[in-house]
Amino acid sequence: MDRMLSKYSWKMEFWQNPWDLGGLAVIILFFTTVLSLVLFAIIFDFLPMTKTTNQNEES
Repeated sequence: MDRMLSKYSWKMEFWQNPWDLGGLAVIILFFTTVLSLVLFAIIFDFLPMTKTTNQNEES
């Protein structure tokens, strides 16, 4: 029972520490920015797509 209470108190301490919350916010913003830039590049075709060509069409 004591181990359950210590795990619960650690989780509660995490959300009360402003440095932990700030670090979590920075990580979330970084991943959101990277994912949105990749999505933007895919939508506007900035990333090169692999082209598959038929062998018969080339000859």
